Amino acid sequence: MQEKSSDPHPLSDLAYDWITLMQNKAQALLAYDQYIKDAEAAGSAECAAFFRKVHDSDKAQLAEAKQHLVAVLQGKMGSKSS
Repeated sequence: MQEKSSDPHPLSDLAYDWITLMQNKAQALLAYDQYIKDAEAAGSAECAAFFRKVHDSDKAQLAEAKQHLVAVLQGKMGSKSS
C-alpha cells in the first residue's frame, strides 16, 4: 500500500506497530536495569542473571525490530503492491 500525501495518517499500520513494539522494548530494558539492581541489592545472583538474560534477549529483539522498521519505512517490506 502506497501512502498518499493527503493521507491524515502518514504512518502505515505496520510502521506504527513496529514503532510501538520498539517503544515497549525500550521501556522494558529500563525496567530490567532496575530489576537487576534490585536482585543484586537482595543478594540474588540467580535473579540478577535471569534479568540480564531477559534484558539481552529484548535488546537483540529491539535491534532486529529497528531493521524491520527501516525496511518498512523504505518500502522494502510490507508493500501489498509486490
